[in-house]
Amino acid sequence: MNARHLLLSCGASVLLAPSLVLAQPAADEAAPTVGASSVLSAGELRGAHHSVEEKVATPGFFHEFTITSEFGTFTALGKRELTRYLREINGLYELSKVSKSDIFIEAAGQSLINVAKGATNAVTKPTETAKGIGTGLKRMGTNLGRRSKRAIDEMGDEDPELSEEEKKAQGSGTTNVAYGVLGVNSAVRKWAAKVQVDPYTTNLTLKEALEGVAKVDAAGSLTTKFVVPIPPLVGPAATVGNLVWTTDPEELRKMNEARVKELGVGADAAKKFFLNNRLSLTMQTRVLSALHAVKPGNAADFITTITGARTEREALFFIHSAEMLQELHAKSPVKAILTDSRTLVAVTRDGHGVALLPLDWLRETRSAVATMTELAERTRKELGATSLRLETDAHITDRAKAAFSAAGWTM
Repeated sequence: MNARHLLLSCGASVLLAPSLVLAQPAADEAAPTVGASSVLSAGELRGAHHSVEEKVATPGFFHEFTITSEFGTFTALGKRELTRYLREINGLYELSKVSKSDIFIEAAGQSLINVAKGATNAVTKPTETAKGIGTGLKRMGTNLGRRSKRAIDEMGDEDPELSEEEKKAQGSGTTNVAYGVLGVNSAVRKWAAKVQVDPYTTNLTLKEALEGVAKVDAAGSLTTKFVVPIPPLVGPAATVGNLVWTTDPEELRKMNEARVKELGVGADAAKKFFLNNRLSLTMQTRVLSALHAVKPGNAADFITTITGARTEREALFFIHSAEMLQELHAKSPVKAILTDSRTLVAVTRDGHGVALLPLDWLRETRSAVATMTELAERTRKELGATSLRLETDAHITDRAKAAFSAAGWTM
């Protein structure tokens, strides 16, 4: 089916086949009004080092949470990102405690002042350290249907919507391909493992704290002298974590390049993938680990889809989708995935078509119905699926459930 881009935000007009027009609702369902206390646990809502504002906007598919902490104010776009930020805030607290300890002070000598400033930079300049992180929410939410080839072909080093802080964190696609690699030495990786965070993080506050502590502990010998009460990562996240914590970045890149080749990605497509500086080294490793664990038919096509990401948040949507695919495969082996689709749709070996949606909220809109109707038709025709279902953690409104069910999806 040759449909134009199916816009899922702002009720933009779309050109649809007659069969899809008949499925459109008379009007889009209104965006929800949600309180943080209604969608988060007590521990997520408020902790020893953070609190989440009650007012939550949900203009698209994700809740927009505002997190206040002693290390600055952060915006988490979606519940998955909220979890990441809370882990990072706890990591910052533990690093700040380390920098104030007697053992560390003795080792730091004259370097202590610089480390302390690095670890608490967001306290004095929260807007400079936190602004712009994840600002691509609305752009990411514009299309869950077919991908845009033009966006991939015309991708440049910079996105005009990036803030100055995001540009600083990401660097240039030609000078710092997997942004954040520069300065990430073995000491940084050891401390990141100690506090269970990403050494290639795009959170500038955390990045500065890790580098500051590692600078004093250049030999990495102080890590054994501190006990950090942060729950360890589990499952696939722990596997990827161990890779990025213990592996030299050049070795990690070589491993990722080998996996891309095994997944059937051509040389030109692979080059574009690795040159997308919206994908940190950890993000590249996450998505390739997930796809490599499944090795589905058409995996190379999804790499092309990921390459089209224009913002970090958009890239994370694709990464979370791939990780959901790995989880699905562990329960029901996956045969192949749908090509030319931003929504990751898989068919299992027993013929079930599964759309994987790592979202927070799904409501009925004209474009949402059009997209899910087209995906249903394509999944049956192109993947030979005999049944269809949605897998998502999102709240699906009653109207959306009815519309998606009419298109053939079970939930």
